[in-house]
Amino acid sequence: MRQYEEAIRKAREKQRDLEDVTLAFRQLQREQAELLTRVGNAWRGNQADYKLGAIGEDIAHEQRVMQKRLHQLEEQLQAEYKQVQADVERAKEAKTGARH
Repeated sequence: MRQYEEAIRKAREKQRDLEDVTLAFRQLQREQAELLTRVGNAWRGNQADYKLGAIGEDIAHEQRVMQKRLHQLEEQLQAEYKQVQADVERAKEAKTGARH
């Protein structure tokens, strides 16, 4: 039973870590948008708009990749947590069944 409790604790820690990473990712997105705005204001003209657009597309792509990875990690953690919960229930049932 102790092993299952430890597994649940670790799964919850991973979930909190994922939430921290997600918050940091969102902050990074805001900072990148602000940076693009500042760079755009500093650079005036067609060439700057073109480069700024390319930079924006690169950042958007990286954000999509990161968001996809965060989503995958979240799904993995949820599946891990559900598995641990199921293991705990089976252990409880086995313990109860052994008593009777």
